[in-house]
Amino acid sequence: MTASARWLALAAQTMSGRRHPFVLCYHGVGSPAAADPHGLFIGSEPFEHHLDVISERGYEVVGVGELWRMLDGGSDAECRGSITFDDALARTAREAIPVLLERGMGCSMFVATGWMGKPHPHLDAEMVMTAPEVAELARAGVEIGAHSVDHPDLEQLRYEEVVDQLRRSREVLEDLIGAPVRSMAYPYGRAGAQTTRAAAEAGYELACLCSGAGPWRALGIPREPVHPSIDDLRLRVKMAGLYGPVHTLKKLRAS
Repeated sequence: MTASARWLALAAQTMSGRRHPFVLCYHGVGSPAAADPHGLFIGSEPFEHHLDVISERGYEVVGVGELWRMLDGGSDAECRGSITFDDALARTAREAIPVLLERGMGCSMFVATGWMGKPHPHLDAEMVMTAPEVAELARAGVEIGAHSVDHPDLEQLRYEEVVDQLRRSREVLEDLIGAPVRSMAYPYGRAGAQTTRAAAEAGYELACLCSGAGPWRALGIPREPVHPSIDDLRLRVKMAGLYGPVHTLKKLRAS
């Protein structure tokens, strides 16, 4: 099925009441301590409003690993969605995770192990979670996944370097939480054939992109990025997997 045919089918099914599975990608939740030039943070109130919208649509929110296992095993994943967080920001753990857990919602946190306990390289005055904080999240039921060691652009590395980044980060996290780490998110949300092959060799069962809607593949789980500018309509369209084509059409009309 072509991308356009898949989008038309999704649109028709959504209009008929179908609720397709989705994965949203957040970074920071709360008010950043300093400038946020990359737009990685959304406020706590808007985030809670997103959860209200998701609940109003009748969705159950689970970790991305659980969602993928449902899809891969042929279970009905309609009205299921996932919320994921990249970079393991300490502020996010304080302001977003308790809200999710209080609502009975699952989530996944992806950790760059070399950043743990250090300032985030791209966000002044924002700390990455410490190793004990990550372990505490795992005990609370949050799915912990890897995000490489040093958050490099894996597409720019040699194959052996990619495998090393992904294998070492998984091993560190498994030692830390005392459980298998089966999931990861690619730094910068992108991965070509070499990088996905390295993810398989490094022992992952699933890996997440951050490039909008697309076909569901074990080492190419589609996620929709969430930015501070998102409104209710955009959020609903992203949940339905329709945002990319709609956004492209709007750009073409404006040009």
